[in-house]
Amino acid sequence: MDSNKLFKAFEKNKASRQATTETKPVLTKSKETSPLQVALQEVQKTEHLFESKGSVKDIKNPNPILVSEMRRKKLVYSGMKNRAVLNAFRELRIKLIGNGESGNIAVMISSVDADDSSIVTALNLAISFSLDVKSSALLVDCNPYGTNLAELVSSELDEGITDYMQSGNMRIEDIIYPSGIDRVNVIPAGNNPASAVEQFSSQEMQNLLYELRNRYPERFIVINAPPVLVSSEARVLTKYVDHTILTVPYGKSNLDSIEDSVEALGAENVSGVVYQQ
Repeated sequence: MDSNKLFKAFEKNKASRQATTETKPVLTKSKETSPLQVALQEVQKTEHLFESKGSVKDIKNPNPILVSEMRRKKLVYSGMKNRAVLNAFRELRIKLIGNGESGNIAVMISSVDADDSSIVTALNLAISFSLDVKSSALLVDCNPYGTNLAELVSSELDEGITDYMQSGNMRIEDIIYPSGIDRVNVIPAGNNPASAVEQFSSQEMQNLLYELRNRYPERFIVINAPPVLVSSEARVLTKYVDHTILTVPYGKSNLDSIEDSVEALGAENVSGVVYQQ
């Protein structure tokens, strides 16, 4: 993957679609009230309001991942030799932050391919946010149907977001794990995939994401969702984020699957496409 395969590829595909349908440009902000703003307004109406509680200095990394492991896992890191890949994620980060409505944005990543996992791209995007030493990132894995997040991080993962939603009395701290990468924490999907759509649609989910987003003033949230066309979770989760990015396995998915995914999510909710190898 290089920087030319990022938003330029999406813009090319979008130009072909504009011959028959009218869509909004890549990475533009709507002047109308977004679903995210509506969700946040609903949270703010509740009695329990969340305030910023911590500093990026509080985020610990007790078991750092070696550079050799980062390379093997295809994760980006500062100083890596493949500058094209690192710069591609930096470019993506810059575009997303530049079009955000606040200092700490939330981004959802989902694949257009039913057999593809977007988790590596999601973690790499989280890492790119954390390259700024004043910022931190939290990857929330909302794909309860199986990802290899546990193989990408140095912590032993157990309970996650679906367990938290099911329990009703767990602490948020119980599901947040160090990733092994400085200033990047993760929340795994957990062990209770049943009724995930209903859980993610709930007021409790809105409250949770609001608190996660506001606990640190410079925290960026990256949500990894299941593939768009095989589940409903991605469509539900769009209301909690500022941007949605679709991942496309390079050379495997066709334009039809991209168009179907954009249509399923709503063109106004899709900020771009990343072709991944």
